[in-house]
Amino acid sequence: MSFKKGLFLGTILGSAAAFAAYRSLDEEKQYEIRNTVLDAVEDAKDRAVDYAYYAADTLADAKDSANDRMEDYKDSFDDVSDKISNKLLDLKEDLGELQTYLNLIPIPKTQEQDLEKDKESDDITLDMDDAFSTENDNDDRIANETVEEHKN
Repeated sequence: MSFKKGLFLGTILGSAAAFAAYRSLDEEKQYEIRNTVLDAVEDAKDRAVDYAYYAADTLADAKDSANDRMEDYKDSFDDVSDKISNKLLDLKEDLGELQTYLNLIPIPKTQEQDLEKDKESDDITLDMDDAFSTENDNDDRIANETVEEHKN
């Protein structure tokens, strides 16, 4: 016989034996057993309801804890996001300043322009106002003294 068949047969035979024993008792004993079984069933129902409430409370507490942690993570994420945004704005301002600085420096576009720029820097230019100003009157005296020294 298999385990399932033996279990089923044992349950049937045990139930029949219990029912026969119950019917063989007098009414007072039957009433006592009935009340004992009903009290046990009532206690089992109460415990099942209590455990269901405990489980619901535990689930609600876990849900509240998870929500609190999510709020904490959300707040910290918002803080980090604000810091990153501020750093990006600072970087954008710095890049703008760098671009402004780089725009002030003329950059030759071709080699010919580069060579022209070099040639321009070799030229000596004099401003007529500077050359003939009254501040330069003593320059002629110094130049004449230098010429006389070379003649001697």
